[in-house]
Amino acid sequence: MTEHGRHIELLTKLHFLSAPPEMGSIDCKFTYSADDPFAVCIRLMVTADRGVTWVVGRDLLYAGVERPNGEGDFKVWPTRGPHGRSLLYLRLEVPEGSATFVADLTVVRRWLEDTYAMVPSGSEGTYLDWDALTESLLPPV
Repeated sequence: MTEHGRHIELLTKLHFLSAPPEMGSIDCKFTYSADDPFAVCIRLMVTADRGVTWVVGRDLLYAGVERPNGEGDFKVWPTRGPHGRSLLYLRLEVPEGSATFVADLTVVRRWLEDTYAMVPSGSEGTYLDWDALTESLLPPV
């Protein structure tokens, strides 16, 4: 886990359930930034220089470490694995197909708790640059 002032990252491995055992792990980077306080970026590192990024709600991901959550293209739920190990399932869906990954729930939960220590729940709006957001939504003059 790495903290850089206004953002925090977690580099971890996910197990890709559809892959053959010898290719079943994929590097994944979870990123949270106080500049975008409602979202978490999940970057699956397909190769060293190519990845796929999903942006999900931080609250949705946090709720998913406690109980099944999500709808549409992202679903998340906790479970117990072999030897009582706490696991977190992440299911990503697109019209062309879906992929399910498994993470260490304890590691992801601890990282998420650190994001809430950085930006407490309910205070996210105070971290947004409302002027920049408004300007980005308006048509150019």
